[in-house]
Amino acid sequence: MKNEIWKHSIRHLLMVCLLLVGSFWLVSCEDDYIYDDQEPEWLGESIYDYLVEQQRFTNFVRLIDDIGYGEVLARTGSKTLFVADDAAFERFFTDNPWGVGSYQELSLAQKKLIMNFGMIDNAYLLGTLANYNSGGLVEGAAIRRTSALSPFDSIVYESGNILPSSPYWEPYRTSGLYMLTDQTSKPIMYFLQRPLENAAISDADFKLITGVERQNGDAHLFDIKVVEADVTCKNGYVHILEEVMLPPLNMAEHIRSNERTQIFSELLERFSAPYYFSQWDQDYKLVNPDFTDTLFVKGYFSRNAANGPTTYPDGTTVPVDLRLIFNPGNNNYSNGPLQADMATLLAPSDAAMQEYLATGSGAILSERFGSWEGIPDNIVIKFLDRHMRTSFLESVPARFDKMSDGSNNRINITSGDIQNTYLASNGLVYETNAVYPPNDYVSVYAPVLFGANTKIFNWIINRLDYTFYLNSLVSRYSFFVPTDEFFENYIDPFTIGKNVPGALKFKYNESTSNVNAIIHAYDPETNTVGDSIGVVNYGNPNQPNEYNDFILNRLWDILDNHVVVGDVESGSAYSLTKGGTLVKTEGSGMGLKVMGGGDLERDVTVNVTDVYEQENGRTYFIDKPIQPPLRSVYSVLSQNEAFNSFFELLTGFPVNHASEIFVRKTNYYGVDFNVKFFNTYNYTVYVPTNDAVNAAIEAGLIHPWNSSPERPGIIGINEMESQEEQQAAIKELERFLRYHFQDNAVLISGEPVDQLYQTATIKLDDAPSKFGTYKNKYYKVEVSGDGSDLSVEMEGNGVAQVLTENNLFNIITREHVFNANPGGYREVDGSGTGTLYNQSRITTSSSVVIHQIDKVLIFKE
Repeated sequence: MKNEIWKHSIRHLLMVCLLLVGSFWLVSCEDDYIYDDQEPEWLGESIYDYLVEQQRFTNFVRLIDDIGYGEVLARTGSKTLFVADDAAFERFFTDNPWGVGSYQELSLAQKKLIMNFGMIDNAYLLGTLANYNSGGLVEGAAIRRTSALSPFDSIVYESGNILPSSPYWEPYRTSGLYMLTDQTSKPIMYFLQRPLENAAISDADFKLITGVERQNGDAHLFDIKVVEADVTCKNGYVHILEEVMLPPLNMAEHIRSNERTQIFSELLERFSAPYYFSQWDQDYKLVNPDFTDTLFVKGYFSRNAANGPTTYPDGTTVPVDLRLIFNPGNNNYSNGPLQADMATLLAPSDAAMQEYLATGSGAILSERFGSWEGIPDNIVIKFLDRHMRTSFLESVPARFDKMSDGSNNRINITSGDIQNTYLASNGLVYETNAVYPPNDYVSVYAPVLFGANTKIFNWIINRLDYTFYLNSLVSRYSFFVPTDEFFENYIDPFTIGKNVPGALKFKYNESTSNVNAIIHAYDPETNTVGDSIGVVNYGNPNQPNEYNDFILNRLWDILDNHVVVGDVESGSAYSLTKGGTLVKTEGSGMGLKVMGGGDLERDVTVNVTDVYEQENGRTYFIDKPIQPPLRSVYSVLSQNEAFNSFFELLTGFPVNHASEIFVRKTNYYGVDFNVKFFNTYNYTVYVPTNDAVNAAIEAGLIHPWNSSPERPGIIGINEMESQEEQQAAIKELERFLRYHFQDNAVLISGEPVDQLYQTATIKLDDAPSKFGTYKNKYYKVEVSGDGSDLSVEMEGNGVAQVLTENNLFNIITREHVFNANPGGYREVDGSGTGTLYNQSRITTSSSVVIHQIDKVLIFKE
């Protein structure tokens, strides 16, 4: 179905344009012209009589007579007419875009264009043109007004290579077609003193925009000066122009006709099509009965349905991401009331467009697509968006230093970039000697956007509007991108706690332009992935919506953990991803290898296949997804005998006791058990050796949970007879243990460190501490090292050393939080009972590094 709003609006405009004399809207911003039906005695002549009697407007009078408009301008009514005298016409005949050398050479159509474009169907003094009504009087802000020119005055016939190269025009390339380049009348634009002042447009701005000088109080229509204003007649006002005024082209048509901006025009024309409206065709044939062909209207796909078409000629919807910010062919375009503003286009010259492809970020485009013609529409439109400005007033030279695009990214344009300007019917065109590529073209996102084998990541980036993050040129990123052919065998952390663990392979579906997830059984013992046991298709109408959410959830988690803020080649062996997980890197450039915690667990290396240097960092294409950690703190400590003594202390708390360290509760489920006080952050856990824990118990620093013959005289907490004594011992043990949990993940990474960090134990008294911790604040530790070691100084006496000889340091884990207990969901192969696996979600997580240390940490002397 054609866009109904657009159809009704153009039908309404047509009827307005066809009115010659009749009822006029009288608004408060117009001059109070009360003589519509009677002639005042003190006015002796009409507009027509005035022009005849002056004897210096003979050419203009001939226009009026030839068009048959003399009677209208000789009777009562209300008109505003902009005229040029005979001297101006003589200059016009020596140099004009139509190539006519005398009045006799003017066609009837050309005469109508001059006459009707210079007329407004209401009486306006020059001063009142600055006002308009928009739900109330707005004074001193108008810069445009609808003229009496009918859209039917500008019918064109085009065929062959003149037509745009997009497929919508192909059926008419041989036969040609008659069309309106727009369905609305061309407004008159004027520069008056008050609107210029109110919009803070300086005389210097005006000169750059128009190419002419102005002085205070001057008035111009486009770049033509008003030399005599407010000639009062009985049926309106006459304003005399310095030169003959012709209706300008709209922005799109000007760029198309300008031999210096052909490349940019061809990109713009891709998003246009011919539309047939029977009512327009019929109305034109009523006025022109000799016309027997078909009349079309040219439209540019627009995101605003009131401004242009949102459907293709066959009635199907144009995808939103293939619509222009506005219709550059709409004469009446304005981002608000027509009188108040118009648009601006930055149109780079062909030379600038070619130079861009040959250097810098444009070279990637050239390498990938060869030429501007080869760049796909979804990429081209991002370039066009950057060069289309919805407001003329916000795009004048004085505001160049504040100019930004729709994503609030700066556009680095200067006055020196402007080669030529053109005031079109619907806006200003700056012809520039530079291009202004969108951040999509220069950021770490660009290689993904341009890539032929990065469709999966490009899909999720756009689904999540993630470009706002990746396109920021303020930060620097290292962005790892698994290419489509390698996007498989991602082990789903949710399934690690199930009887049938699962791995996911993601595949881009060309037919649906979506991503599917193929589920495979995974064997952790052999680290092998089996055959497919299920498929989740995004956008499949036969699957519930949670299947879509499942894919988005997993890919979001993967994407977050492939972005590092900073340079991974800066010297540190470990980096924190945006998703909060740690990755290890070795080497540089094409020799860079990266490993997530899950890769380190399984001794898997992720290799870089391509590197792209971008304005805000580097994009690395890799041969498999980075696997975040699959193990939790609980699983690491429980599965290594070297951590037994500390682990026994951590897990001995009574179930649901307030001091409990590891928990699994409703709405807080992990792979197994989570550390209760961890949030979405990164942490370090220092695990004393078994001997160090036993020494602390024997020294009476803490009580064990149970008595032991090996420790005669030491009473276990569970054997304490006094409830009060038992609870005090539990609390003291909790505080002792929590002092080994530190905010911020600190690793032996090749870079020196010397910093204070908070622990998870709160200070309860006012006594001074070594690191100046106040009451009700967290005790601290001071961590230092030269890049190859770490030592941990306590608030109490002593320094613990991180042990490196047994490889029990830099153990990377991840504390997942899922929407429910993995054990309560069906297995990934569909077996069992319970809620579907596809309803599982990764809610959040924290990253944790574990180090073994040679002694316990004490916060009191």
